[in-house]
Amino acid sequence: MKTYDTLFSTQTIGKRVAQNRFVAQPMEGNDGIGGAVSPRAIRRYVKLAEGKWGIIVIEALSIDAESLARKDQMVINREHLDGFKTLVSEMKKADPNSIILFQITHSGRKSGKAFSHPTALYEPQEGEHLLTTEEVDEIQRKFVDAVLLAEEAGADGVDFKLCHGYLGCEMLRPANIRDDKWGGSFENRTRLLRESVEQIRARLTRDDFILGSRISYYEGIRGGCGTASADDAVEDLTEMDEVIRLMASMKLDYLNVSAGIPGLTSEITRPTNTSKWFYLHQFRYARRAKAIAGDMKVFGSAYTVLQEESLVAAEENLVRGDADFIGWGRQTLADPLFPSRVIGGEDVDYCKLCSGCSKLMVKQEQVGCIIFPQ
Repeated sequence: MKTYDTLFSTQTIGKRVAQNRFVAQPMEGNDGIGGAVSPRAIRRYVKLAEGKWGIIVIEALSIDAESLARKDQMVINREHLDGFKTLVSEMKKADPNSIILFQITHSGRKSGKAFSHPTALYEPQEGEHLLTTEEVDEIQRKFVDAVLLAEEAGADGVDFKLCHGYLGCEMLRPANIRDDKWGGSFENRTRLLRESVEQIRARLTRDDFILGSRISYYEGIRGGCGTASADDAVEDLTEMDEVIRLMASMKLDYLNVSAGIPGLTSEITRPTNTSKWFYLHQFRYARRAKAIAGDMKVFGSAYTVLQEESLVAAEENLVRGDADFIGWGRQTLADPLFPSRVIGGEDVDYCKLCSGCSKLMVKQEQVGCIIFPQ
């Protein structure tokens, strides 16, 4: 039996040490109760903790109850703080060594029209509200408050969601041609991250609290991240390289590399059987990011599509130095005990790439694996 020594080795991230290189990527369960943490969500994440992942990223927590991509999305605010404290506490009981990160987000255009309020930074479509300068100022304040609440809840760090078409990603795009301080120039389009991190660091109480971000290196849309201008769709990673260098200069602890926009350019984000080889783009992005990330640790993505072969690829990429941590998304739903089963030599339930979990999400139902519902 292969041992995957590097994959199961420890690795520093910020001032913490992860027990292995496995990352449970943020996968939305759509099972909050009025924005609060539900018993089902706690059960899901405790099961993940029992799997002995090095890092577990808690799914897309909205900073605003009026900006929800899922009707039962969890919202991180003072009202729901006790639930998040319980979530972290129960996970730590299951595995005190796993590092728990909260992913924080604002859904922006991707907010559901039937139950939320879609907003746009630029060129609003029908049913979308164009955010004013003052409203973006307020969103920034909520991002900062959400990070401080995550620290208070006991999380080990946060992930700024700057990927997959949500507001943080929309902010970075060349297509963001706002004429105020939140758009146009590169400086303005990176302001939300820069100023938020500065304010957060001034107010955090723990010096080992981890700060990082998940980005879409290339979105595959006109004027999206990874293009050269507002009217171009061809991949040009030059500006996103500068975003990564900026993050490194800000001394963020890690960068989680992703791509695409689920529901729009989904195959780039999560390859399927018919687009399996798109995983090579994701590997290329991680390798490119690693070369310019400085001291930031790099998480690689899109390993689920390789199923049983993912462990071999993960070990090779770690040994080669193309990533520091390896992320699995859909696989966490198929088998939350994945790392512990591998190290124990047990059979693993590998994701069948059926997109059943995605279909549940689209239908605004509670998300889980339809092949391995247990």
